[in-house]
Amino acid sequence: MPFDVALHQVNYVPNHWHNSIEIIFVLSGKLMVTIGGNKQMLEDGDILLINQSHVHEVVGLTSNIIATFLIPMHYLKDHVQGIDQIYFNSLNGHAPKSDEAYEWIRRLLAEIVQLKYKKGTVYQLDMQVRLLSVFTLLMKRFTEKPVSGAMNEKYKDRMLRIITYIDDHYKESITLQGLADLEFLSVPYLSKFFSENIGLNFQSYLTSIRLKHAVEELLRDDYSAIADIAFEHGFPNAKSFYAAFKSKYHLTPNEYRKEYEQNTAREKRDFSTSYTEFNQSSALSIIEEYVKQPAGSIPNSSIPSMASLTTVSGTADLLRPGKPIRHTWKNLITIGKAKEGLHADVQQHLRYVQLACPFRYVRFHGIFDDDMRVYDEVLGEPRYHFRLIDQLFDFLLSIGLKPFVELGFMPSQMAADPGQTVFYDGGCVSPPTSNERWCELIGHFVRHCLDRYGLQEVSQWRFEFWNEPELDYFWPGTEEQYMEMYLGTYQTIKSISDRLQVGAPGRLLTVPYEGFAARFFQRCKENNATPDFIPVHYYPIIANLGLKQKRETEEHDDIHIKFQDFTAISGDPNYLNKLLLEERDLLKKNGLHHLPVHMTEWNSTSDHRELTNDTLYKAAYLAKNITENLDLIDSFGYWVLSDNIEEHFADKDLFHGGMGLITQYGIPKAAMRAYELLAKLGNLLMEQKEGYIVTSGNGEYQMLTYNYCHFDELFTAGDHSLHHLTSRYHRFKDEKTLKIELVLTGMPKGKYRVTRTKITKQQGSPYDAWVEMGAPEVLHQEDLEYLKARSTPERCVEIIEVTESTLLTSLLEPHSVELIELKPVFKK
Repeated sequence: MPFDVALHQVNYVPNHWHNSIEIIFVLSGKLMVTIGGNKQMLEDGDILLINQSHVHEVVGLTSNIIATFLIPMHYLKDHVQGIDQIYFNSLNGHAPKSDEAYEWIRRLLAEIVQLKYKKGTVYQLDMQVRLLSVFTLLMKRFTEKPVSGAMNEKYKDRMLRIITYIDDHYKESITLQGLADLEFLSVPYLSKFFSENIGLNFQSYLTSIRLKHAVEELLRDDYSAIADIAFEHGFPNAKSFYAAFKSKYHLTPNEYRKEYEQNTAREKRDFSTSYTEFNQSSALSIIEEYVKQPAGSIPNSSIPSMASLTTVSGTADLLRPGKPIRHTWKNLITIGKAKEGLHADVQQHLRYVQLACPFRYVRFHGIFDDDMRVYDEVLGEPRYHFRLIDQLFDFLLSIGLKPFVELGFMPSQMAADPGQTVFYDGGCVSPPTSNERWCELIGHFVRHCLDRYGLQEVSQWRFEFWNEPELDYFWPGTEEQYMEMYLGTYQTIKSISDRLQVGAPGRLLTVPYEGFAARFFQRCKENNATPDFIPVHYYPIIANLGLKQKRETEEHDDIHIKFQDFTAISGDPNYLNKLLLEERDLLKKNGLHHLPVHMTEWNSTSDHRELTNDTLYKAAYLAKNITENLDLIDSFGYWVLSDNIEEHFADKDLFHGGMGLITQYGIPKAAMRAYELLAKLGNLLMEQKEGYIVTSGNGEYQMLTYNYCHFDELFTAGDHSLHHLTSRYHRFKDEKTLKIELVLTGMPKGKYRVTRTKITKQQGSPYDAWVEMGAPEVLHQEDLEYLKARSTPERCVEIIEVTESTLLTSLLEPHSVELIELKPVFKK
């Protein structure tokens, strides 16, 4: 950028100057700024302009947050004729905060900050447009006659040499005589020169520099004695430091340190006494409020909208042979735990999805949880009971779903440590007291399933081994214990029937293959226990593993990664495709490419309280990632179908950010509606580009379009500060209205019925309908029925005549999805 924009906290910045205009926008706290001897107090909402070459000092009187803008004069000269002859007033104290021009400047500055941190395709241009709009208003309303105080241009080089020397040697015994000798000047001349240009005598300036560094140390170091800090930074004694400090802050160093500790909740920030960037969450929350505030209308001022329109054009030749699509994403849907599949509401959700968008398999955890009452011991002897498992499997098969069973967790009576649990309802993840006992349980379970459902049926099921062993959350035991358990399980099942399908453990794609996964498959080969399929999990969370991988390689028992190691989510909107392609290459390299790959969990987040889960965003996310990865692997098990999942305590809010496609009380979210549109795609791929896909089948044609916008940099770094229950769309970048124009050629001539089904904030997104109706905390039955109705996508039908070609246009707001179906109309 040709100018600098930043968020800061400031304690003390000694006298200095710029060859730039500086604007300080106070978001919170109080500052004292001295310009040429004139002191100005700033507080929340104040804006101060400092003209170029004016020496100024900034003191933070309280904990504060400020936005600063440094605009070089050469940049302004290129854009504003005669700017070097214009002097601006300071703004602060010259206009009430309610002044329309002042309000517009404040809003424009807030938008510049927001644009910098959100980023987007043309954010640099957007920032410059707003900055020049600020100077348009300044020139119209806030100019005055120049006043003295600017540093003389011809003395700047000398002054810069002097203050640089002081900065480098402030801890030493610097004298005015020594500086005069360096500059070949007399002491009286240098003393006068210093005072006239910097606004302070030499000794006062030297003290201010020492104070700057001492305050920095004071706030960074909770334990060092204040006297030691004073000596370290050039003060001759503690008394002189106390005197300088109290003169500037009107507090003692001890009082100031305690106050800052309280105001910052003892966060360990970089308390530099210069302008210092810090965690921007709270600052951007304040910025957002200024952006939302309406400003008055300014005559002859045009403030451009932040929205943009992007047009994508393409052609699809429907005469050429299409590529067959297997739609492997339809192979798998998931629920939380086995017990949840017995709940009436979850069963209702499963029935709904099988009618609206049928799947072939359903995956779940916890088949051996205590809640399923499968295993017990009496006087040390095991007892087995499969009534609840039978009820679950009978129900699933009755609605056309085959079980995809994760073998886990551990019955507490068999656990070496029953206290090692996960989730709110406490699934036990401990290794068993005896691997033989575990294998006996596996044998009884599999034989029971065969007796009840027959080998022909059960051989089509899939048995996935224990979930994500790299995470200490799911496997606190050692690698050797895990391998022993897997090998015993594999051999037990295969000894019953080789036709039964046993899978590897589901592993996170974001954890490097080299390490535990590589060793696991090597052990499988050595023991003739290579799994029948490979499950993988995808959440775009990135682990900051540091030296862990090296340590893991050297010491196999240390396989564990902790949840806190995952510090951010990927900023790459195509991250899923990238990882799946890398996985295929890895499997080929390791001789495993012949094995089916099933993604048994995937989502845009691993957080069951991530507020974007309820929004329209998830519709575009699903449309993009499913269409752009069609048939790349053998199944895509979205985690999870229902918000009624017991990994957490139930939330009182209907739209609490649950990962489900369907809310509590059975309201389909926008994401569920996206699945329903995807289910209507044909089985031949005719054309595909970013933003759309065209398919055909049975003489009909389908075009699915989507306007995907990815999270901005702050959100991917973990800053969710602008999201709250009724406002969840503030952390996306490159937001635009997308216009897709597609010419279809090669269609048989005649009349077609064109059906458009569109998911928008207005229709198809119950979360947005809930916000629109006032976001009631308590919902009555009539409210729920209304939200269910509003979850139905927008629908439009027309009849068109096709001759040689036809143009289809899809206009999409951010995150929207549209399905356009063309069906021939036959004369009666």
